[in-house]
Amino acid sequence: MSNKLIAAGSSRLKKAADSAVDPAVPAELQKKAAAQAETTDRSATELSVFAHGRVLSADDITGTPEEQLAFITDRLHEIDLVGKRAEDFTVLNKAVLLEVARERELHAVAGHSNFSVWAADVLDVEPKYVFELLQDAERIRAISELGPDLAQHLTRASARKVMAEVISSQGLETAQVVMSEGLAKAAEQGKRRPTASVLASIAKELTTPSIPAQESRSEISDPPAAPSARAEITALERAAASLKERVYPPLAPAAVQAALDADPDAVQEHLETLEKELGRVAKRLAAAQRAFAAAQEQTSA
Repeated sequence: MSNKLIAAGSSRLKKAADSAVDPAVPAELQKKAAAQAETTDRSATELSVFAHGRVLSADDITGTPEEQLAFITDRLHEIDLVGKRAEDFTVLNKAVLLEVARERELHAVAGHSNFSVWAADVLDVEPKYVFELLQDAERIRAISELGPDLAQHLTRASARKVMAEVISSQGLETAQVVMSEGLAKAAEQGKRRPTASVLASIAKELTTPSIPAQESRSEISDPPAAPSARAEITALERAAASLKERVYPPLAPAAVQAALDADPDAVQEHLETLEKELGRVAKRLAAAQRAFAAAQEQTSA
């Protein structure tokens, strides 16, 4: 009897013939997922000569000299992109492990009072690199919002930094425009991806208020109209948004603690500088508010 019960239980737990993952999931859904996975694997195998970690040999490079050149050029571009993605994979996974260790204060379990010192010892790097790695991981996550077609071209940390700041301060749509124009400019220059300086320049052009060109006029024409105050209003609007988006986040407790773990001396220096600048801003803000109050009084008088 016991053998029959065991056999019956085994038969009920056994996956259906077309069940690829879990018997609790409908077989038709699993069949669809398995087919998609098989198609993806097959496509990757057909498209890439590096599938399954294969190392090429001279025998793989055949055809006319032009075909050989095209093959070598395409494969170099392909393996370069694969390498960049592997670097992102490494950075993201290191960052997740470090973030969990920091949040749960696991460095204390290892006998360390300072997180960055413990992490640097584990990774065999300078403590400053730990903070840089965590920042780069945040940027990789941020630029992923651009979509794979655009994000794949941001392989340098400097370019990721620029675009992450654009997304944070100006929004995703603006960032997508910056990337599209950057890729177009890079193509004009014969490059495969835009540099950080090019992206920063494009972002600045998109956010700088344009000044209409003056129309040519004769000496007897009417005097020019007073310049529009729209640029000044936009500047004030951008200043308020910048303060909220760029100053608040670095002063959050978690961000300050991460910075202290990385370099306490640098934190002290930057906080002192920030305090001085905020003092100057406070004085100008008070003067601007007085000017506003005076203007209101004149209007109501």
